[in-house]
Amino acid sequence: MAAIPTPDVMQFKLDTGKVYKEVRHYNLIDGKETLSNKLNIGINRGFSKAKYIYSVKIRQPNKWSKQITGLFPTNDIDLFYGDTINQKNLLLARFKDNGNELVIYYFKDFYPKPLGGFLNNFKG
Repeated sequence: MAAIPTPDVMQFKLDTGKVYKEVRHYNLIDGKETLSNKLNIGINRGFSKAKYIYSVKIRQPNKWSKQITGLFPTNDIDLFYGDTINQKNLLLARFKDNGNELVIYYFKDFYPKPLGGFLNNFKG
């Protein structure tokens, strides 16, 4: 089995300036700006057959991107997983403090298959 790389860890805080029913905006407060300094996390409104719970968009200069990944549930109620570039990069999202904080773990060039064993042992 290949060594598990150290992820880029990004900590986000909920932007409470504007509150929306189906979307939450998060601002980067600590960590490298690997994805973006702002995230848009929206609930899956059922327009596709995908079984993800949340969608993730990143802030581009003056608008939100198209969805970069969906976040799927794990056995841990606060931990979700997704991927970028067709399962090339693993993205783990942990919601904390009732969703007021979000920690993203981004594993570049790493997506273990099967994923279940890795997720069950993840301690982030």
